[in-house]
Amino acid sequence: MRISGVLILVVLLAMAAVVFLQTRSVSTSQEALSVMATDLREEGVDGAAFDAERARRIIAELERLIADPDAIPNHVEDLKTIADTAGRWAAGAASPSPELHAAVALRTAAGELRKYGVTPSTSSLDRARRELERARDALVVRVSGDGTTAPSGLVTEGVRDRLHNLEAAQKERELEVEEELGP
Repeated sequence: MRISGVLILVVLLAMAAVVFLQTRSVSTSQEALSVMATDLREEGVDGAAFDAERARRIIAELERLIADPDAIPNHVEDLKTIADTAGRWAAGAASPSPELHAAVALRTAAGELRKYGVTPSTSSLDRARRELERARDALVVRVSGDGTTAPSGLVTEGVRDRLHNLEAAQKERELEVEEELGP
């Protein structure tokens, strides 16, 4: 009887050690992802405080352009300004956060509409619509809870948003070249 009691105690201690080590491994991985998300920022862009009200106005403005795609080529400068603003919001946002998610979605939507201005395609309009929906959803999440910020979410979401922001910046540089070359 004593041997089985000791054996059960040894097994329980071994299981506790395994659980402790796995918890520690997860914590270390999350810390590494947090550092990575912080380091994945666009160079040369100063962060700015996120403005939810202005973001809502931008969403409405971009939706008007989607509804009247013939007007998009006349608003390229406005789209550049929107992308720049969203890029600064992304640079100033925490990782992860609803603000970062909304900023990246707005920047991507503006880029898709600029792309439409260069080479019209309904797929660009569809992608812009989806991005605006993502931005709108992030704004809804942001104002839930205590009215100021929502729960941070998973660290991997912050890394994903940072990568999408860098991708949007690269696409903007490509669009600059395409716009300069003209039709």
